[in-house]
Amino acid sequence: MNPKNLAKKLKELRALRGMSQEFLAEESRVGLRTIQRIENEESEPTGETIKRLATALGVEIIELVDSNLINKTNDLSAALIFFKRKLSKTIEKSESRTFNKFITVLTNLKNKDLTPEQLNAIESYIQYLELEKIPSYSNDLFKQKLRRFKKFLKTKLRFVPNNHYTGLGLYFAIPFAIGFIVSTNKIDISIKIAVTLAAISLIAICVILDLRIKRSGRSLGF
Repeated sequence: MNPKNLAKKLKELRALRGMSQEFLAEESRVGLRTIQRIENEESEPTGETIKRLATALGVEIIELVDSNLINKTNDLSAALIFFKRKLSKTIEKSESRTFNKFITVLTNLKNKDLTPEQLNAIESYIQYLELEKIPSYSNDLFKQKLRRFKKFLKTKLRFVPNNHYTGLGLYFAIPFAIGFIVSTNKIDISIKIAVTLAAISLIAICVILDLRIKRSGRSLGF
């Protein structure tokens, strides 16, 4: 491994991600002084250090040590790093919530077993959103982008929020059943029992639907 090539690649990737040495040190759990020494060609890092740096930068190890490879700035990993960096710099609670929501969705996507077609579609849409062009402190624009991204995942890729139908079933069935049962004493007890069973059946159907969606790999934490 050539220290000069590694130093150059680390600087390039860090710049493309918009990461300071301090931020990279925090994300990778590698000492700031170690990163400085690598970039100054003063030391050759261990395999574990390279692994941690590659993970923090969102690239494969080979992309960090091979001077002929470089990753895009607007792929799934880069977008995740982008929002972590945004989150680390903001002190506004509203911005923190928005960035955390973006991070949650992107992390859950990254952890899923996506097909090449799904990954390509997601990364193409991330590029389309042009997140890096949004001015600083434009939380409303980030919220709009987040809504559009979620809509894209639901309508185009057919992802469904975790426990979506179970939540709907509970939201409608339980209040209706309780209201029906306590609203009047003139209703026969058998009818009340039938309504309660119907509500339970509806919730059970919703749970089954969510389980099927989860097995098909279409459930996603939004």
